[in-house]
Amino acid sequence: MHHNHILLPAFLAAMLMTSGCERGNGIFQDELDVLGTFAQITIVGMPETEARNVALAVEQDLKSLDYIGYTFKEEGELHRLNEAFAQGRSMEVSDGLLELIVDATELYEKSGGLFNIAKGELTAFWEFVCDKDECSESPYPVEVQRLVDEQAKKIIATNPSMQDLIIKGSRVSSKNRLVKLEFGEMIRGLALDKGIVHLREMGVNNAEINIGGSARTTGMRGKHDWWIGIPDATGTHMIGSIENIDDSAVVTVRAFDKSFGKQGLVYRHIVDPRTGRPVEDVRSVTVMHDNALVANAFAVTLHIAGVGEWKQLADRMGVHKILAITGDGTIYTSPAMEHIIHWKQGVAHQHLVP
Repeated sequence: MHHNHILLPAFLAAMLMTSGCERGNGIFQDELDVLGTFAQITIVGMPETEARNVALAVEQDLKSLDYIGYTFKEEGELHRLNEAFAQGRSMEVSDGLLELIVDATELYEKSGGLFNIAKGELTAFWEFVCDKDECSESPYPVEVQRLVDEQAKKIIATNPSMQDLIIKGSRVSSKNRLVKLEFGEMIRGLALDKGIVHLREMGVNNAEINIGGSARTTGMRGKHDWWIGIPDATGTHMIGSIENIDDSAVVTVRAFDKSFGKQGLVYRHIVDPRTGRPVEDVRSVTVMHDNALVANAFAVTLHIAGVGEWKQLADRMGVHKILAITGDGTIYTSPAMEHIIHWKQGVAHQHLVP
């Protein structure tokens, strides 16, 4: 099945290859590769042995979410559920997957149907495995593009949505066989929330979990507040930072631009469910919120809706600390976000959105 393979910058790839634990100055760190990216658990002010055991417990949380709702390998629960939908069958699902489905349905409604993980097949058209030795040609030349467009139109015509799902206890089925769930960024947000809750339950007062550059924190980093950098649209440079995070999440979602071969075509991993096409205008969205799941969902939705729908979406989804970067490089910030950002010297083109 399709799995989202993104070519990462060299420095990020190096982080992915690093797995293990580091310690020093009362700060314990555990790094791992999960949910399609790197993750880091940082625990402050706890004896090393205890911190290691706590970190390993949270690692298991993250890996179980990977199995439940991220991996598209045949043994993954999500793969099996999507196969059941395609065959018109119902399937008994785990509590973890049921929770994801219920959360996704609520976010679907709050976003006015734009956050629609049931149209995962549309995203799959734009996902491909591309190793360095295989990227000399575009994966979608013109003739293949035509076939992709035709298939996308067939799916859009049946309008697969979260409203097609039928939930009876822990048994799930779909009225539409073209429903294919793909949680994408959403599951990383849930992982941040669940991980921090688990850390608190195990007596950790000061910690951070970072998954793919998005983070959620609790307490402080020793004598200092937690802070996180805000990346540019490429994810390779920082345009600013947010400090004094405390018990909140700072989430960044980027529509990865990838152009391959002679065709010079651009592919992105966020698809507009209304058109079946990758998003075009918004390049990156950063959100600060007390719930990482909501922050991730809003960031994806704003990519699809565009900055013109900013205020309506923010009010409907209860998100107000927002930064977005569009294709022309303009940086848009909400007043609430502008108030807490420390801009890197020389960064310009901020445009406030109410």
